[in-house]
Amino acid sequence: MFGRSRRPQVPAPDDLVVSSVEVLESGLAVTRVVRWPDGWTYLSAVESDESQPVVAHFHDVLAIDPGLARLPLRRAQLAIRAASHDRVGPWTLLGPYNTRILEQMLGDGTLDRKQEGMLRDLPEHDRGGHRPEPERWSLRDVVEWNAQHPQTYPVPGDTSGVVPGRLVKLVFVPDAGIGERMWVLVTEVEGDRMVGLLDNDPAGIAGLLAGDRVEFERRHVLELETLSQD
Repeated sequence: MFGRSRRPQVPAPDDLVVSSVEVLESGLAVTRVVRWPDGWTYLSAVESDESQPVVAHFHDVLAIDPGLARLPLRRAQLAIRAASHDRVGPWTLLGPYNTRILEQMLGDGTLDRKQEGMLRDLPEHDRGGHRPEPERWSLRDVVEWNAQHPQTYPVPGDTSGVVPGRLVKLVFVPDAGIGERMWVLVTEVEGDRMVGLLDNDPAGIAGLLAGDRVEFERRHVLELETLSQD
């Protein structure tokens, strides 16, 4: 995944894109942009379940948010940002991913959790955001831990199944306190180096929130999500 390069672009003004009634008619801020292999989507992230996609020319979206003309993406890449009332945060670029991963992240709440964390970081006028003061933490080397406690601390013998879209369990250890096991959705893999998004809020590590980016290695993987046989 790393190092994949295709020229970033924005649609031409007359290109057709997909948006929503909430954006085009209600004027809500666009907070999610996806460049699919064959098109573009501009959403507000607050569309209701009954909301239907709306096809429009890109210049119709630009009329609502001219800044989108300065947001080029590569194919299979997405951009998200936090928005609250009259304030919007900076764009964060993710990917590129394959289409299955893009669809999963849009549908399973991953982006919701990520944007909730970004919203807490969004300053309120001249004040800071709402994220708690961060507490120092590290990831436990579970391979080394297993060598010391082989009967009580099993680890996977094969981590080749750690691929984008898979959930893995890591052990987060605060400088003061006990370790906390949490799931991370893998988004990038390059050899031994991996990146994911934290899938839940921790119970006891301040300043670490669901949706936060986590860098880890295979030696940190305690458990792999059990895949359905369907």
